[in-house]
Amino acid sequence: MRFISLAAALAAVLCVAAASASAASPNGQTVTITEHQHGTWTEEGDTDFCTGAPVTPTITGNAVNHVTYFTNSEEVWGTFTEEGTVVGEIGGLTYTGRITVWGNFNVNERNSNNTFTSSVKLYATDDQGVVHTEVGHEVAHVTFNALDPVHPIVTFDKMYFTCT
Repeated sequence: MRFISLAAALAAVLCVAAASASAASPNGQTVTITEHQHGTWTEEGDTDFCTGAPVTPTITGNAVNHVTYFTNSEEVWGTFTEEGTVVGEIGGLTYTGRITVWGNFNVNERNSNNTFTSSVKLYATDDQGVVHTEVGHEVAHVTFNALDPVHPIVTFDKMYFTCT
């Protein structure tokens, strides 16, 4: 009996979904893609905010990328999040800590915008026992509209870093 109830519920959901699909948007079907990454990866081409030195951190954590778009339109939006522990060599010291990075974008026929945030806390101890820290947060945003899709109507990039 329980199987029949589940089958009936599934059939009802499929009927509603089919009815919704027949009343689809003139922009076509919506397509959503989500990608999950778990494990360890290396970020190439990064720059240390405190020294300006190149750094290639290794992150162990999670990343999620998500994109949604219409098949008959230029409308698209997406987001990503990366978080985890980080290890990187900067100026001969091995820094360890945590990092979180998030970003999104939205595009349609009238406007577009992008936002990015990151937070990092890194620590290293030198041969003398001195603890060095790099703690920071960044928020960046840009918005365009249809009247001038080349020059942004809003843009900012605020970064706060403490290096000791």
